[in-house]
Amino acid sequence: MKHPFWIINLGLLSLVLTAFAFVYLSSVTITGPLKRVDIEPEPVPLRREQKVAINIKKIYEDDLFGTYVKEVPHLRSLETAIPFPAPPAQQKITIPAIIEPEFLDPLQVTLKGIIVVSSNDSKNRAMIQDNKTLQEGTYKVGDVIQDAQLIRIFKNKVIFLRLNGQQEILYLREQDAKVDPAYSAPHEWDAVVKQTGPTTYLVNPQAFVEQVKSLTECIDLLNATTAYQQGKSVGLRIGNLTRSPFGGMIGLQNGDIIQSINGIPAQTTDERLAIYKNITSLKIGNTVTIQLQRKNRDVTLVYTLEDFTEEKEKNDLTEKQETAFLLPKKNETIKQQHYALAPTVDKMKKADHRMMFPKGNQLHSNS
Repeated sequence: MKHPFWIINLGLLSLVLTAFAFVYLSSVTITGPLKRVDIEPEPVPLRREQKVAINIKKIYEDDLFGTYVKEVPHLRSLETAIPFPAPPAQQKITIPAIIEPEFLDPLQVTLKGIIVVSSNDSKNRAMIQDNKTLQEGTYKVGDVIQDAQLIRIFKNKVIFLRLNGQQEILYLREQDAKVDPAYSAPHEWDAVVKQTGPTTYLVNPQAFVEQVKSLTECIDLLNATTAYQQGKSVGLRIGNLTRSPFGGMIGLQNGDIIQSINGIPAQTTDERLAIYKNITSLKIGNTVTIQLQRKNRDVTLVYTLEDFTEEKEKNDLTEKQETAFLLPKKNETIKQQHYALAPTVDKMKKADHRMMFPKGNQLHSNS
């Protein structure tokens, strides 16, 4: 006899197969707009609470108790208006006193020798002895000795710059100082420059070259430096002309600013070299025109190149001839005056003799 469990198992198996068939046949595929979409929460904007502006003034004006009094704007009358401030009082301008320069004593040094190897003085050397320590050394441009700095070295002299700004020159020999054109007497420039008008001059080229041998020496005579205005060069400024009469003889003054020469500006080094070449190429009869600024006004100086040495020699010869002609007459006049005074002198001598005799006899009797 078989157990009835197989019937139960068969029934369960039939039930399972029936369930799978139902599920398979009843499944539906979702397409198009019915496709499943992931749902995410959307951000919700924060809602700000609006603050209610309370007008306190409106509450006062709608006062239920009638205690509010409306303010009336106060209009300032013309009589009570604030007057305009008075202008500041004029202040007296005090001109500061001119400080006189204080000159230092000469340097206690001796120039022993100069070594010149180039036209560029920065390569030259000067042998200088310190008179205080008796030590001798070799110096170049820029070196300092005592309280002075060596700024220039020439073949026969050196130039120092002292602490107070004054320049001091040491010469190698005494005759070098005597023939230096920077310190020559004014009458020595008479053969170089002659003034013919307020702003016109005659210049003897040959005599000028004998006195001024280079462009550097000319700049040194004029004590010229570059003039700047708002950081830009505007020309050459003439410095202190008391060292040499050259600047005054050619009509220049302290503080003049040379702007151009013969139409060539004098602002840069190249322009100044062009001016130098232009002037050295001129001949007798040519002119040199200088445009300069003097105390905020424009001035023009004109120089004509002319050899007036012959004229000077003629004047000297004429003067000698007149002297030779007038000298005999002058001697004759002196002789006549001598003869006219001779009686008077003779009377004075006789009077002296008469006075001597009584006094001599009196002295003899007393002895």
